Amino acid sequence: MANFLEKWTSKKADKPKAGARNVVDTFRARVAEQKAYLEEYERDAAGFRKWRSTWFQRVPGGYGVTVGRDSINAGRGLSYVVVDTIKDVAEFLDDLAYHAEHDVGFQQALEQNRQRRVALLNAAKTGGKATTSKAKAKAKPAAAKPAAAKPAAAKTSTRATRAKAAVAAPAPAAAEAAKPKRTRRTKAAGAAE
Repeated sequence: MANFLEKWTSKKADKPKAGARNVVDTFRARVAEQKAYLEEYERDAAGFRKWRSTWFQRVPGGYGVTVGRDSINAGRGLSYVVVDTIKDVAEFLDDLAYHAEHDVGFQQALEQNRQRRVALLNAAKTGGKATTSKAKAKAKPAAAKPAAAKPAAAKTSTRATRAKAAVAAPAPAAAEAAKPKRTRRTKAAGAAE
């Protein structure tokens, strides 16, 4: 065992962290992935089923190609092109990879897009501020809902008892928030009363 440790401790290193590549390398890897999809499409156009993963699509007049999955542009508003042939798609992807290596403005746009995606992912993991409007609507307290949404029979039977209880002992807001939510009574429980 000592031989093993002596032999390999000189080669000890830290594992590379996920996401340690810079944005240009990541983008080049994505372009290479798109080129692989393009080659697969060229081999079997009728059997190709990975359209949701590609940056290129069949459109009237040829093929539409986007500059990535997100709404970024390669400069001067260029984010989508329509080309005539598959060869033109491959050429566009090659030129796009070259452009990513040499254009500082495009590199900055890629980095800003990466930071935006990281912030959204982190917010989703922690339940942070980046919530949708539907989630905000669901988070509203039940008391904020209009009273007209309740059936008329439920209003008349509970309204008088609630008013008496509210006048007798007003509950503080913190104590009321700690109470469990009311549940719907079953028909059998309502008939028993």
